[in-house]
Amino acid sequence: MNRMEAQDTQDRREFFRINFSTPLQFKAYSVDEKSKSSKSLDSATRGISQNVSQSGILFHTKTNPPALSSLVWLNLDIRTLKICQEIENRALVLNNGLVGRVVRVEEDNHTHNSYDVGVCFLTNEERGNREVQQLLSEINQGA
Repeated sequence: MNRMEAQDTQDRREFFRINFSTPLQFKAYSVDEKSKSSKSLDSATRGISQNVSQSGILFHTKTNPPALSSLVWLNLDIRTLKICQEIENRALVLNNGLVGRVVRVEEDNHTHNSYDVGVCFLTNEERGNREVQQLLSEINQGA
């Protein structure tokens, strides 16, 4: 990456990221446009967070990653972070987990069948969105 690309990447970030490595579990969901219902794609899958900000998280997984733009529910211990209050005030928290949208999926260049997944936390303001409502209903039924 050249200097200009690095600067562009840095400029797009709204929040400062903190290195944060901790185990997490995630569950991906897709919305069926015909039936307008949400369904879980698989059981909870393990990953390890790499960094976190008020608006999102980057994690690493050795299993099939969730699809780009899919919704995910993340179960992780963010309470140990000093920015925890800012995350909880801003992000959509449900059943002790954070709800987000997958915005980046990249295969790890160093490890075969290993992926880096970027998730943007959904905000409380997005709770009324139909797709989010369907997901919330699915998560509540599975709880």
